[in-house]
Amino acid sequence: PPVKNEDFAFDVCLEDYANPGLFKSSATLAAGDVKVSKDNGAFANLGTLPSVSPAAGKLITVALTSTEMNADKVSIVFSDQTSPPEWCDYAITILTTA
Repeated sequence: PPVKNEDFAFDVCLEDYANPGLFKSSATLAAGDVKVSKDNGAFANLGTLPSVSPAAGKLITVALTSTEMNADKVSIVFSDQTSPPEWCDYAITILTTA
């Protein structure tokens, strides 16, 4: 389980904006596309930009640092800044344990 103040990694898939219902292959992620909020505080860019893994695949690997995980509730929001967006918005909340 996700532990407060310890590094944590997980994978997600993002829905293709142009092809609803399908996951986006080789999603492009830029600085500012993925942000973190700790205990409903202000959102900030992740220290490490998530990456597609394996290359040209559909899985996005997110690696959070111990500092980013130093909260009881960690919320991550994915929002493509391009117009039109390449992929649909997505959010996930992680509840940490002691």
